[in-house]
Amino acid sequence: MCTGDPSPQVGDYAVIIPAYNAATTLGRALDSVFAQTLLPVEVVVVDDGSPDRAAIEEVVRRYGEKVRLLQRKNGGPAAARNDGVRASSSPWIAFLDADDAWLPEKMQRQLELGRDARAGLLHGCALLGRGPLPARLDFGTLWRQNRICTSMAVVRRTAFEQVGGFDEDPELLGAEDYNLWLRIARAGWSILARPELLGHYTPAAGSVTSRIQRCANAELHNALKLGKAFGLQPHIIRSKTLSIRTDFGRHLLYVRQPRAARRMLTQPLWRKPNLERFSLWSATFVPISVMNLRRRLLASYRR
Repeated sequence: MCTGDPSPQVGDYAVIIPAYNAATTLGRALDSVFAQTLLPVEVVVVDDGSPDRAAIEEVVRRYGEKVRLLQRKNGGPAAARNDGVRASSSPWIAFLDADDAWLPEKMQRQLELGRDARAGLLHGCALLGRGPLPARLDFGTLWRQNRICTSMAVVRRTAFEQVGGFDEDPELLGAEDYNLWLRIARAGWSILARPELLGHYTPAAGSVTSRIQRCANAELHNALKLGKAFGLQPHIIRSKTLSIRTDFGRHLLYVRQPRAARRMLTQPLWRKPNLERFSLWSATFVPISVMNLRRRLLASYRR
């Protein structure tokens, strides 16, 4: 008798999806979970006090008993994810934001890396064109730059519980994931990556400028908080904060917010001047019309 393709296997992992005003995208995220070649044991959607609560309930209802819905007062993504993890019991925890999606073989490929007993965090590529991901990250490399997308992250429960889960400090909003990755690395767990594209990341909605500034403040707070907690030398913490300001100053300049960029870049230029910082700071005085002309000319030349 012809039985057709074999049914997908089930992997011993839980999927945690925080949702806030996400009814229009949540179905796509859940569909990508149930399209996996290695299906989850548990799927938990955490409604973080959404005004569109009824709409989220309706989306989850379509999946029947395959999805568990938790509802809570709004407390931010860190608290929502922690609640979701506490409601699950699988040895691996996969995080997915409600506006992102996975490719079908994502979990099967990542959990192959989990055979390493010291692997505490697995991740992979969510956007092309940003350079190859290192196969392995240690604390020093991760401290210099975060290369981990939350929706591609899979955490061993033992590692998650050892470091205490996500820090729910509201000043970390936008950097709460990076904070957790650094604590896992500092605790000695291996961080391993699949280099190929595993899913699709959707940039957050809202004002680009306010989002950049909010994330910059969160990353600065994160560096100071963890630097103190880990007992890092002052020059290491200072170098990190100046690097954060430089990177976000560059972002603000790219979205044509020269005054905000100048404020972000002044401290790095003053405390540790170099050619890059001087060039970026000087560019904040260039008229936006000239910046845009230069961008068009460069784009035309590259074609």
